[in-house]
Amino acid sequence: MSEESRSNEEYDPLKEIKKLEMQKQLVANAFNNSYRILNNEITFDEMLDDSFTKDLDAVLAFDPELGPALIELESMIDFYIAEEDYEKCINLRNIMHNKFPESINLGIED
Repeated sequence: MSEESRSNEEYDPLKEIKKLEMQKQLVANAFNNSYRILNNEITFDEMLDDSFTKDLDAVLAFDPELGPALIELESMIDFYIAEEDYEKCINLRNIMHNKFPESINLGIED
């Protein structure tokens, strides 16, 4: 059996689709966890406790010791724009403008 035919047999598009879906879900969990922490809905420790008791992912979109960087807040806003969750976009924009006043003129409008 040639190397090419063996690699074609091993490729499973359904596995690839499932892998992409899992990656999307992990990113969504990271943004949702981060949003809840930034809006003081939950603490980092509470998120960790929930992850163990409810078998959830304990992932964030930023380093909890440093807080979110500008690019991370912008990525979160982009994510929630795609989700059409504009209330979260507004809240994140306000957090971004408070933490990074120079971002006020970067084009994220009301």
